[in-house]
Amino acid sequence: MAFLDLVLLAAVAVFLGYRLWLILGTHDANKPIRKRQSSEDDVVIPVRARTVPSPAETDLPSSQEKSKTLDEDRFLQGATIAFRKIVEAYADGNTQALEKLLEGPLLETFEDAIAKRKKSKKSLEVDISSIASAEVVDKREEKNSIYMTVRFVSLQCLVTRDAKGKVVEGDPDRYIEVTDIWTFSRPLASSNPNWKLVATQIPEG
Repeated sequence: MAFLDLVLLAAVAVFLGYRLWLILGTHDANKPIRKRQSSEDDVVIPVRARTVPSPAETDLPSSQEKSKTLDEDRFLQGATIAFRKIVEAYADGNTQALEKLLEGPLLETFEDAIAKRKKSKKSLEVDISSIASAEVVDKREEKNSIYMTVRFVSLQCLVTRDAKGKVVEGDPDRYIEVTDIWTFSRPLASSNPNWKLVATQIPEG
């Protein structure tokens, strides 16, 4: 009887051991303790990879927008050069140079101011140390012409002298920040790329 009990216990022990091995499996430092038990263990929640958008998907400016930006940059470069020339020509009283750069009633206004200055025997000295910024603040098309308004911020020394060379206005040793708002124009149908200054205004405030 004792022998049968031992055999039975041994069989139970072997069975329990086998089941334990199926559940736990073998284990070493590089393998997990739990082994695959069913096909449900193959279900994995995928991690969404961060995709790199293609050039077509990115929000890039169109070729037309790039062209407009380049045209505006070129315009500002030309407008900045014209700004210096016009200020210098006005200070020197060079009406011939102004006729190439100004148009309409504004040209007459500049010419009248130069004439009055010469009549009073005064002279104007302008030194533009630097142009801090130049930005387009308005753009419009009207009566077959295109208009671009630019805000210039520059550092200038402005001095007015009388016939004897005495300073009557300004300080030759002082540079001040000056803001000018100028409007340039050219005909839309014209093949001439040059712009002319048609209006100036005093900034508010």
